[in-house]
Amino acid sequence: MDSDLDSSSRRSFFLKGGVALGAGIATGTGAGVVLSRASPSQGETPDLQAQLATAQAREAVREVHLAYTRMMEQREFEAAVELFAERAELALSGEAASGRPGIARLLTSGYRNQTVSALHEAYRANSRQQQDSVNVSEDRLRAHAIWHVDVALGVPLHDNSTAAQMARLQGQLAERRWEPGRLEAGYVNTEAGWKIAKLEYRG
Repeated sequence: MDSDLDSSSRRSFFLKGGVALGAGIATGTGAGVVLSRASPSQGETPDLQAQLATAQAREAVREVHLAYTRMMEQREFEAAVELFAERAELALSGEAASGRPGIARLLTSGYRNQTVSALHEAYRANSRQQQDSVNVSEDRLRAHAIWHVDVALGVPLHDNSTAAQMARLQGQLAERRWEPGRLEAGYVNTEAGWKIAKLEYRG
């Protein structure tokens, strides 16, 4: 991957006003993320407890987002599938899938074997990062987020020659470029932690 896609760029997906995430979060698996905190002290009011719980939910959602971007960049497609809810929807630059089995086919087959029309190879925050947002429902069971990103968009080689097949196995592409866009995502809080319910890329 490009040298500018190091761990510091992936950890730059922080939201304005949010708590900075450490390296451990940026490199964690992110699947079934559940954050915990010490029991509230006697001096904490119910309102304060609710605010802390909401802030905690936002951080968990950020963790899932960072895990997704890292796994896609490192081609850890099987692990990325586990970030999605059972009935999730995914739409990435002309490729779409519904339900976890469909998402698994898209990522572990279409992406890994480069049989799709375009690949999202990596993400990084762009100049509109300060407009990112994470909104958590009052009951903290759902969340919606917008992440402004630059995406490394790759066009696979579709030649069936032996040389092209070997090139695909090595991850080589016919074309690769960066373009600005945003990821619009919905999340659901399950017994296994926060999962992606819907993820759509808009260029």
